[in-house]
Amino acid sequence: MKTVQHLSLAAAATLSALASLSAHATDVVVYGRLNATFENVRVENGHSRNVVNDNASRIGFRGTEDLGGGKAVIFQIESRVRVDGSDSGTTLATRDSWVGLRTPQGTLRLGRTLGPIYYATYDHISMHNHDTGYSSDALLSSAILGNSNAAGGRMNNTIWYTSPKIADFTLEAAYALLDEAPVASGSKRTPHHLGLVANYDRGPLHAAVSYASTQNTTDLDSAAPIRFNNDRAVTAGGSYNFGPLVVGALFERSKRSTLTEDLTRNYWRVALMAPVGAHEFHLNVGVAGDYSGTDDTAGKQYTLAYNYNLSKRSKVYAYYTKIDNDSARSTGGGGAYSFLGSPAGLDISSVALGIRHNF
Repeated sequence: MKTVQHLSLAAAATLSALASLSAHATDVVVYGRLNATFENVRVENGHSRNVVNDNASRIGFRGTEDLGGGKAVIFQIESRVRVDGSDSGTTLATRDSWVGLRTPQGTLRLGRTLGPIYYATYDHISMHNHDTGYSSDALLSSAILGNSNAAGGRMNNTIWYTSPKIADFTLEAAYALLDEAPVASGSKRTPHHLGLVANYDRGPLHAAVSYASTQNTTDLDSAAPIRFNNDRAVTAGGSYNFGPLVVGALFERSKRSTLTEDLTRNYWRVALMAPVGAHEFHLNVGVAGDYSGTDDTAGKQYTLAYNYNLSKRSKVYAYYTKIDNDSARSTGGGGAYSFLGSPAGLDISSVALGIRHNF
């Protein structure tokens, strides 16, 4: 009888130990998105091309180790993948990748990321295709993404703090050393970015106000005295789900340094989504004004889209998007439009059919 009791106690102790180990084990989740379109892209001079375009497909790993007491080590490793035959930018950890610590006092992340401003504002006005591909936001302020060439739009060497939620408010702060060599020989100025965000989330409402400052990423004058840029932006935006209609909007006031003055610009964008069963109808409009003291540097962007949800994870969709540049404004030739170069005043449009699957 004693032997059975000893065995029972041993089994209970073993199960307790296993439960304790399980509670502290690292939980890893594999996730991702595959998103591709067939598109006809046209420029105002009549040239067009047909493309199969990858829309920011990715694969990632998220992990959590529960430390007890409301504390956990968290991490994410996310990489770009492409389904359009190109292998450009598909090395490991090309997208948001970081390690962090979550505590009752807040969450701290260290690594590479778009930063809290993008996710608190721009991410809520790109409901039709998650701000990817040819219909992505062409009017986005360079201050928000750190204006970082080295990071490809993401900021390297970032420390990002998120406060606990108090009365529906959270505060976020990010500081990034952008890992770009100073342009001027002998200069000790380090390119860096500061982002501050106040979020309010209650039920169907998300609202945020942010401030961004990105400095020293561009040498404006190689002759002495050297002057570097200081791009700044104040943004307010968010979204509200009314049920039959989801509305997202933002307003941004940005300031860009030149050799002789600071140029300011106003930018607003509105996004509407009307879900009807498995159907979604989208309208997205963005308008950027002229930079102060300049003419014909404004731009507009329009997108009309339709999504059909095959399941909670998969959808087919179509959209028409157009970028209408004033004569002195350049799209920049970056991202999806790199094949165009960077001519000023070029209007661009695209008609697309796509498939997206999240896993």
